[in-house]
Amino acid sequence: MSNQEITKPELFISHATTDGEFANAVKQEIEKVFANGVDVFCTSSPGTIQVGADWLQELETKLAAAQAIIVIVTPVSIEKSWLWFELGATWSKARAGTCKIYPLCAPEVEMGALPSPLDRLQALSMGETANLRLLFKALITLFGFGKISSFKATNITKRIPKYKNVKIKDVDLNDKRLYSGRYSSYSDEELKELIDTAFLFPDNQSYKKYGERLLQGREDLIRNGKLLHFKKIDGDLDLPPGTAKRLLTTVAQRYNLVPQYQEENVIRFTTKNSVQNFDH
Repeated sequence: MSNQEITKPELFISHATTDGEFANAVKQEIEKVFANGVDVFCTSSPGTIQVGADWLQELETKLAAAQAIIVIVTPVSIEKSWLWFELGATWSKARAGTCKIYPLCAPEVEMGALPSPLDRLQALSMGETANLRLLFKALITLFGFGKISSFKATNITKRIPKYKNVKIKDVDLNDKRLYSGRYSSYSDEELKELIDTAFLFPDNQSYKKYGERLLQGREDLIRNGKLLHFKKIDGDLDLPPGTAKRLLTTVAQRYNLVPQYQEENVIRFTTKNSVQNFDH
């Protein structure tokens, strides 16, 4: 009697680097429902790609072999070029009926407003028990085995964080490849000049003209400690995502400004002299 290795069906979870918690919550429930009978490829799981392996070749191989792809759609991943690359790589297979694509959205994503071609697919929400159950029943039908009785939606819904609490990874913040604004080919030095000319210089001119008499409130001027939002600055100036967070502090030094308070998304500045006076 010959020993034949059982070939497992392959499933690919597409997600942004930031969204590893979301992807792994789904992966662990798949492994439980299918009793490890499905080969799940998820780049955020340790050991998925072996040390020294050609990761792009491994990615392409797994995409080519996948019978199903779950696309984790979040406020971050929807803007990432890799998600669209992975989706595009399997789109023709889906059209031919050899692969199923399941968009699985974070609760904060409005499923009715997904961009094309995702809007042509039935999207499901990670925050809805009924939606998750539909996904797992579809996978069981597709693979021809698995126990829906083993499925527990709360293993996913209770593990995924609120997106406002998710710390966006630098690799996602700095990914400018899908940016198509007017400054797409600009260097960091050029972007610094844009931030200076359009944002910091006008504020400094207001200080010189009115500061001593009228603009003494904390939120009146940057040098007074006005709360600045990195994403708002990027949006207002039409800069590539993540530009303000990377470059604003450096440009502010031109005006003798240093951070007084900084978090993931916001910053306040004060003058370097104020810090020195406080220290003394």
